[in-house]
Amino acid sequence: MYKKEKGKKSSDAVETVLGEGAVFEGNVSCEGSIKVEGTLKGDLKVDNTLVVGPNGSVTGDINAGGVIIFGEVNGKIDAGSLEIKSTGKITGEILIETLITEAGGVMSAKCEMKSPAKSDSDDQVLTVSYSKQ
Repeated sequence: MYKKEKGKKSSDAVETVLGEGAVFEGNVSCEGSIKVEGTLKGDLKVDNTLVVGPNGSVTGDINAGGVIIFGEVNGKIDAGSLEIKSTGKITGEILIETLITEAGGVMSAKCEMKSPAKSDSDDQVLTVSYSKQ
C-alpha cells in the first residue's frame, strides 16, 4: 500500500500522511491517497483512498473514491467503497456503493447504497445503528 513506482501514480500509494499526535483544523483536498493517524477536523475530498489509522480521528464530511476506517469518523461519507475494520467506528451518514464491515467494527449511521448503473429513484436506504456492548 505504501509502495510507489518512480514516475507512476498508483491509486494504492499513500501520498499524504497526517501523523499521529498531529491536529489539523480545516478542509483538505487531495488528488492521491491520504492516511490520517492524527486528528483532522474539517471536510476531506480525496480522489483515491482515505485511510483513517487506528489512532486517527476525522470529524467532518468525506468525499473519496474509497475509505478504510481503523479509527473513528464522525460525519458524512460519500464514497465508492467503505471498509470498517474491527477497531473502526463511524457515526453519521454514509452514501456508498460497497460496504465491508469486520466483526467488532461499529456503525451508527444512516446508510444509503448507491449504484452507478441505477437512477436515484432506484437507490435503497438503510438505517443501521449497531454498537458492541
